[in-house]
Amino acid sequence: MVVRKSKHRKWIVMAAIAVLGGGSLGLLLAGRLTAAGCNCELWTKTLHQASLLNHEGLTIQDPSGETLAKVTVKAASLTEVLSKFENGPILLTVKQTALTPDFLQKLAYIIPFNGTLVLFQNGIGHVELLRQALPGRRLITAVTTEGALRISEVIVRHTGEGEIRLGEWFPDGDAEISGNSHIDGDIANEALLQVEQLLKQAGFSVLLSKQLEDVVLRKLLINAVINPLTAILRIRNGELTETADRKRLMQALFHETFGILSHYGLKDESKLWETVLRVCHTTYSNESSMLQDINLHKETEIEFINGAICRMAIRQGIEAPWNQAVMALVKAAH
Repeated sequence: MVVRKSKHRKWIVMAAIAVLGGGSLGLLLAGRLTAAGCNCELWTKTLHQASLLNHEGLTIQDPSGETLAKVTVKAASLTEVLSKFENGPILLTVKQTALTPDFLQKLAYIIPFNGTLVLFQNGIGHVELLRQALPGRRLITAVTTEGALRISEVIVRHTGEGEIRLGEWFPDGDAEISGNSHIDGDIANEALLQVEQLLKQAGFSVLLSKQLEDVVLRKLLINAVINPLTAILRIRNGELTETADRKRLMQALFHETFGILSHYGLKDESKLWETVLRVCHTTYSNESSMLQDINLHKETEIEFINGAICRMAIRQGIEAPWNQAVMALVKAAH
């Protein structure tokens, strides 16, 4: 362990870190953290994947499929984690569909009071759910534009460089309601700085944000346009902009979604449209997570992305026909 000074306390011990989830993002994070010398554990859903990782190691590829690194990881299935993880933060990379009552009960057992959980989920709704299920824990929201594709249970391809924004986000606007208000401020701030340092050590571009709501809404808007359309059309991100008909679909879904999210303070419609087009360009070869789920016949996160948009529209007393349509089509496709 490395010990360094902290402006909040005299000393702080650099802790271990755990990644919960053996999907594309979980493998990328665990692989990069391990390659950078961090004391990282990887917890997977299945014993089979954990066994493969322990036996074969984890391979990280560049966008062309060339091997960047092969690392020896410490992997275990979630069922094998039998004690509280007191050593450091846990990066939660599973999809929202995994947040079942049994899973949340397991999290409550693993994470000690004042423990830190970093949330990498797409969509919205998970923060409120986890705050209710995990009172007294430090929850950090992470919004990332890193691109990753799981090639196999032991191989991940880093398909696009991006950034990770970290911060606290109280969707209800009130920390007192969350049940986390009693967490010591110095401990909370140290946890955020610790996660930032570990991710930077792994080579990621990390930014801390005190106003994360706008970042979350922007990511929700981008996901609500790109993810369902790529899943329905079975195309990669960049192919969305290649024909006039596809762009018209994008514009219709974008305009409706922006109108709903503008009620929550989202601004700059024209700039955000350019951002959506730029994301398609910079992640041209990426398969969206929703397309990956469709191809693997898995349940998608459509309910937490476009479904959330529809529920927002209902609360505003307006309709969201484009979001309702893509939600129905994606559900029918898997």
